[in-house]
Amino acid sequence: MSKQLLIAQLDQAVTEILGNPDAMPSSVDASLVDLLQLAHDLRELPRPHFKARLRSELERKTSMSTKTVQFRQGFRTVTPYVVLPAAEAMVAFVKQAFGAEETLRHSSGPGFIHAEVRIGDSMIMIGGGPAYTGPARPSAIHIYVANSDEVYRRALAAGAVSTLEMTEDHGERFACIQDPFGNPWIIATHLGRHYIAEHHHTVTPFVYARGAAEFIDFMKQAFGAAELLRADLPDGTVKHAKVRIGDSVLATGEAGQLPALPTMLYLHVPDADAVYEQAIRAGAQSIHPPVDQPYGDRNGGVTDAWGNQWYIATPL
Repeated sequence: MSKQLLIAQLDQAVTEILGNPDAMPSSVDASLVDLLQLAHDLRELPRPHFKARLRSELERKTSMSTKTVQFRQGFRTVTPYVVLPAAEAMVAFVKQAFGAEETLRHSSGPGFIHAEVRIGDSMIMIGGGPAYTGPARPSAIHIYVANSDEVYRRALAAGAVSTLEMTEDHGERFACIQDPFGNPWIIATHLGRHYIAEHHHTVTPFVYARGAAEFIDFMKQAFGAAELLRADLPDGTVKHAKVRIGDSVLATGEAGQLPALPTMLYLHVPDADAVYEQAIRAGAQSIHPPVDQPYGDRNGGVTDAWGNQWYIATPL
C-alpha cells in the first residue's frame, strides 16, 4: 500500500477515535493497528487529576520565586546549631571570647536548654545540657571580627587552645583555635575595605566532608546552592570551596586527615515543604517531615549522606 494511502487511513482513523472515543476503527491496514491503539490510550491525556496537580505545582513554584523569608533579627538563611552536654558552658565561652549576646534561652525539658546567641550580624544556636546523652554535634565556624589578634587572645583566655597561630594568607589575617567543647574556629579579619569579606556575614559554617565534590553537588540539588569559589587539587579533590545558599555562605573542603565532623544546620527557606522534598529527592534521609512548631516555625529535618543534619524551616 502506498505511503499516502496509509497516512490518509491513519488520519481518518484518528479523527474517528476523537469523535467516538469508545470505538476503534476496524477497516485499517494491519500495520496501523498498534499506532491506533496508542492513539486510543492517549486520547484523554492529560487527565484532569494530572492537570490539577500541574497547576498546583506551577502556582507553588511561582509563589516560592516571589516569597521572601521574614528573618528574626540576626538570623540568616544558614545558622549553625551546636548540640552538646555542656551547652551552658558553651554559651558562656562565646560570650567571653566573641562578645556574643544571648538573645533567647528556654528549657526544652529537665537538663536540656535551647539558647540563641548573636555574634555580629549572625546567630548561633546552642542546645543540649547535662541530660543530653546523644552524640555531640560540634561545628567548625569561620568568624569575621574587626581585630582578629585581640579576639584570638580572648578566646585563648576563655579556655580555647591554638591550632594555628596568627598568620596572613588568602587576603585575611587569621588564627585557628579549638574551644573546650571540640568546636574548631577560624578567627579572621579580612584585609580589605571591610573586615568582613564580600558575600559573607560574621559567621560562616565550615563543613569538612569526605567526598566534598559530591557534597557540593548535593547542596546544589537539595538547596539550590551556587558555587562562589572552588579550588581543586590535581586529582579533582576539593581543597577549599564556598557556596551560597540564600543569603549565606557555607565553606567546605575534603576532610583528608581531619575528622569529617558532621554538624547540624538550621536552614530558613521560603517553602519548607518544597525544600524538604527537594532534599529527599537529592538523596537525604528524613528525620521528620515538616510540621508547625510551637516556637513559630514550620520545619522538617533531613540527614545527608555525610551525617550532617539539616532542619529546614519557614517562619509561620
